[in-house]
Amino acid sequence: MKHNKKRNTAFLYESLIKELTMSIIKVDNQRKSLIINIIKESFGKNSILKKELEIYNSILENKDSMTQEFSSKFLKETRKDFNNLGRKEVFNAQTKLIEAINKNLSNSVFANFVQNYKNIATVGQWFSSDSLSAKSRLLVENKVLSIIVPKTKTSDKMIHIDNLTYRTFVDKFNETYDKSLRENQKLLLTNYITSFSDNGLGLKSFMNEEIGRLKSVLGALIQLNESKYSNSKITNSRKVLIKLNEFKKSPIDEKMVKQLFFIQDLVEELSNDS
Repeated sequence: MKHNKKRNTAFLYESLIKELTMSIIKVDNQRKSLIINIIKESFGKNSILKKELEIYNSILENKDSMTQEFSSKFLKETRKDFNNLGRKEVFNAQTKLIEAINKNLSNSVFANFVQNYKNIATVGQWFSSDSLSAKSRLLVENKVLSIIVPKTKTSDKMIHIDNLTYRTFVDKFNETYDKSLRENQKLLLTNYITSFSDNGLGLKSFMNEEIGRLKSVLGALIQLNESKYSNSKITNSRKVLIKLNEFKKSPIDEKMVKQLFFIQDLVEELSNDS
């Protein structure tokens, strides 16, 4: 199914955040200011695109435990919220944003790698699926449901460890750290501890996604709160951003996992302070 990413509000926002992060790393202050102004103008408080972005994120960032039945009802209500926004007003705001990007930045922004693009595109397809056949509508809705109620991934074959021992360990780990660790920290530790079972493939995949997410979030927080943060806080946050960028040049080891663990804490605290 075709998807026009330039008419996907979540993609436009994430592409700008990615571009903002790159301008910070390159210390391109002029471009940084242009991007911040575009974000504030298009996604400011009470703007139509901000409202639509929040609807996208209600699906993309959903962390609630939902049954299949409740998820279907949730999607039905979410689609109502989407359709109740003035579609012409949204289209005009998107057009204005696209023109601002082309004029002040370049159309290369639309080629940025967006970490969560597959899910963003799936949700966008679902919102615009009214013109599709019944079968296609059901297929894309099932994809969206899989975002909200992801299937548990299981390994076909465990090496050097039996299922009972593994299950007992995971249950004990969750019981001990369920309340004291953030969800992404538990995922990091779990992937690290069990990395021997798949030669580290799961850990590498998680680390790549998590580092990309932290870079985007931290870069955006620094820029959107620059006047609020102290000079030392800004300086230290930028050092962390550089450290995250350097991770891709180094092999994954215990030291990197420990550093990423504490960076997760820092980014969460900065997010809560914003």
